[in-house]
Formats: sequence, structure tokens, C-alpha cells
Amino acid sequence: MSVEAESLGTEDDSVLPFALETRPVRGRMVRLGPVLDNILSAHDYPDPVARLLGEAVLIAIMAGSSLKFDGHLTVQASGDGPVSLVLANYSTTGGVRGYARFDAKLLEKLRDINTDLGQLMGKGRFALTIDPGSAAERYQGVTALTGTSLSTSALSYFTSSEQVPTRISANIARLTNPDGVRSWRGGGAIMQLIAGQGDGDEDWEHAGVLFETISADELTDPQLSAGKLLYRLFHEDGVRIFDPKALYKRCPCTPDYLRSILSQFPEEEHEGMTEGDGRIRMTCAFCSKDFFFQPDELASDEDATS
Repeated sequence: MSVEAESLGTEDDSVLPFALETRPVRGRMVRLGPVLDNILSAHDYPDPVARLLGEAVLIAIMAGSSLKFDGHLTVQASGDGPVSLVLANYSTTGGVRGYARFDAKLLEKLRDINTDLGQLMGKGRFALTIDPGSAAERYQGVTALTGTSLSTSALSYFTSSEQVPTRISANIARLTNPDGVRSWRGGGAIMQLIAGQGDGDEDWEHAGVLFETISADELTDPQLSAGKLLYRLFHEDGVRIFDPKALYKRCPCTPDYLRSILSQFPEEEHEGMTEGDGRIRMTCAFCSKDFFFQPDELASDEDATS
């Protein structure tokens, strides 16, 4: 479908694939609203940590939404700075989740807290892992954390590991609605050159100049749809928009799943996990939800499987 219908891509929490009709260029634009706010608000992260994690979630979606098989893609950044781990996972069903680990005391010592990657994570690595399930073996590409953002590190990964000319833009914003309610939004765009078609260098330079005009505010503006933004950028090149894919927050923290994990521990270790009220508490790292179990129900699970 052509982009004359500028109403396309109006939905939050969706991925909108696109391609240029006159040039060998394709990409995807992501808009996140309630899903991202749910992920970031679950842990009440400090703003710099929330923005870093939100960027990782966007990158996982932008990279994972190109997969042609059922599986998962995980973006993981680890470093020796105040934020030691940022992890985001995308399922090809559209499910996303994310988690960040940080040292609050080290973070407080920073005089000017911002989202500079080096300041927050220090030296470390960026890893992108593709898990196709039972279809094939997992693949992982690793590169050093570089530049001032995770997007810069992701761009380094695509350049070195996949050798695909790529451009990435991402922004996380916390906006306040007319009722005074604050919520997180995110927007991102990825564009890649299709190898072996057209005049690669000229086409890529032309598309890149237009892509670089995307402002951070445009990516998170709730009044500017992804379709309108793409039309604004590429209408002279005949941009073609495809059906959007919905995104949702996905978390595997069901009682049965967590009970199965606890049941793998010896009974004597259950005693050390038991709190004053006689229950074992498990807190999901992704959604921060608490689950409670009685030690005797775990023992019975062990007996049933022995």
C-alpha cells in the first residue's frame, strides 16, 4: 500500500515496516507508548537508567522485527560503570520485556547525571543474540560499547558483524499529558541498504541525508504518526508502508514456571529462602511482581519428580 494514506502508522506500541520504491532501501519505524511505560515504571528506575533501558528495548524491536522465523532476539549491554547490565528481549510474536541492573550509590555520585553511555556503563560490551528456538543454533554477535549511546554500539555491531549499511535513530521521552500524568514514550527508526540492487552508494547517500533529518522529538511526538513522518521524509522517493505489527509486554513469570525453578533446589536450601511469614518470595526481575510459595508445596513437587 502506498503512503498516500498518511493515517497509517498511527498506533502506539507497533512496528511499521517500509521500503523506498525507487531505491534499494528498507527499514522499520517503532512507536512505543503504554508498553514502554509499563516496562520502565515497574521498577521506578532513575531517569538516566530508564532512558538507557528504553533505548535497548527499541533496538531489540528494530533488529528483531526483521526475523523471518519464530524465535527471540536479545540485546544485552554490560559494563563496569554504575549501570552494570541492560537487557531487552523481543519475541517474533511481538512480545517485549526489559531489565536494568544498577548501583544506586555509584549513580548518585555522578555530578551531572545524563544518558551518556560511557558515564553510565563505563567500559564493556554490546551483545546481540538471536535464538531461533528448535529451528537452529543460537547466534551471538559481540562488539565493544562505543560512542555516547547504545544506538552507536548497535550501529557498530551491524557494521562489523553483519556488514550491512545501516542507520539507526532512537529517542526516549517522559511526557506530561493535560491531566498532569507523566508517562514514558519511545520512538525509533532503522534503515538498511539492500545489497546488490540499484546504485548502492548513490542511493544510500541520498536516503541517509534524509534519514539524518529525523529529530528526537519527531520520534516521540504523540501528534505525529509514523506514517506521516515517513511521508515527510521520503515522499519524493515513493515510500511504501506495510501493515504494522502490534507490540505487547511479555513476561514468563507464571506461578507454575517459578515453582518449577524453585523445585530444582534441594529442600535444605528452601529453608534458607523462607521468610518470617513462612513463605518463599520470588520477585520477577522483569516486571517486579512478587510470587509467594509454601516450602511444603515445593517439596511435594520434588517428590513427584523423583
